[in-house]
Amino acid sequence: MKTLLLIVAICATAVASSPAASTSGFSRHVLPNGLTVIVRTNQSADLVSVQVITEAGQRMMEQGQAGIAAFVTSMLPRGTQRRNAQEIALAVESVGGTIGTSTAQDYSQLSTITPSRHIDLALDVLADMVTNAKFDLADIETQRRITLSVIRQRLDQPSIRVQELAGTGIYPYHPYGLPLAGTIDSVSALTRDDLVRFYQTFYIASNMVVVVAGNVTQDAALDKVRRAFANIRTGVLPQRARLLPAIEKALAPRPVRQVEVRETQHTASAWVAISYSTPEIGHRDWTAVRVLDTILGSGLSSRLFVEIRERRGLAYSVSSTYLIRAGPSMLILIAATDPANLTQVIDGMLKEIEKLAAAPVSAEELERAKNRIIGSNALSHEDLRNQAFLLGWYEVLGVGYEFDRRMPDLISKVTAEDVQRVARIYLKNPVIAIVTPPPR
Repeated sequence: MKTLLLIVAICATAVASSPAASTSGFSRHVLPNGLTVIVRTNQSADLVSVQVITEAGQRMMEQGQAGIAAFVTSMLPRGTQRRNAQEIALAVESVGGTIGTSTAQDYSQLSTITPSRHIDLALDVLADMVTNAKFDLADIETQRRITLSVIRQRLDQPSIRVQELAGTGIYPYHPYGLPLAGTIDSVSALTRDDLVRFYQTFYIASNMVVVVAGNVTQDAALDKVRRAFANIRTGVLPQRARLLPAIEKALAPRPVRQVEVRETQHTASAWVAISYSTPEIGHRDWTAVRVLDTILGSGLSSRLFVEIRERRGLAYSVSSTYLIRAGPSMLILIAATDPANLTQVIDGMLKEIEKLAAAPVSAEELERAKNRIIGSNALSHEDLRNQAFLLGWYEVLGVGYEFDRRMPDLISKVTAEDVQRVARIYLKNPVIAIVTPPPR
């Protein structure tokens, strides 16, 4: 009986750590502790990029804790139980590598790129940061001062402030609607206990993806990750995090009427951001909205740029962006103009939206937009660090690492009718945020 149980246990372990999906040069594994590992073999250079991407972004914050995700991430390179900040940096830089961190609405990221022979060192440093961060009180206060300074600077930058106002309108109850760095009040109130609790809650195996890309074999990479992250915390996410996907659309209800928000600043230009509630990545309409965004405001051949800046000369700059998010997303149009031209610019931007809903785009314009997206996607893969990041990013966003390879094909299938359809569905009832100089 004991022999049978041992065989069953060995088989279970083998299944848990075997590839859940595999293609030439790519593999995905889930280790017995719940850690997801993605490996991409790339022998074009003797380098390896390691990315640790955790679903620990702003989306996971508790009420009143805006900025906590970015604060926690910024503390990780400041010291662990084994290394101080200088030793963390030196460990990687002394072998010719680089190390970095970042935070976004949906994730937090730690990354390295080193010569292939130093992959064990890179993995050890990253594992140390996500399992043994120190959160020294003096370092916390230093980082708090830095963050508060950044927040004050952002409040004085109209190009950033107008986007924050637009986001607040689209996300009235959702964490996406709060500034990533937080607010003066929220960051001032965060305690060491708050930071450590967030770190211990979300930096766990089942909430994390480790990506290894570069000149290393599949088996060697998996074995090295397994050993380096053997002591990672395990556990279950809190109920509020597990329930979020089911309720977050209620936290970001689509506006039922046009809303306008205004703010004054001591600035020479007027800034306007027109935002619309749009679907999350993975939604059946995501690719069509992505193509629509490119036609509307991406690049010098886009409709907004050609009509408002080049033909009519009304704006200094004008563009659009479709935010890629795991939860409810946003399409945002942004322009900077002379205050005297503000009304004309807003009317012109809204008119371009109406045109997209009124008639299908031409075959030439559609093809140009799709080629631009596919070409930009290809260029983004020239950098090894980005190759690794994209695999982990799509995994954390919930569409799976293979979405990186599937995306060009999905874009190529978008039709003019698809673009017109999504314009009619989603480009209604905008939130219009305006930042202008005080009245004279």
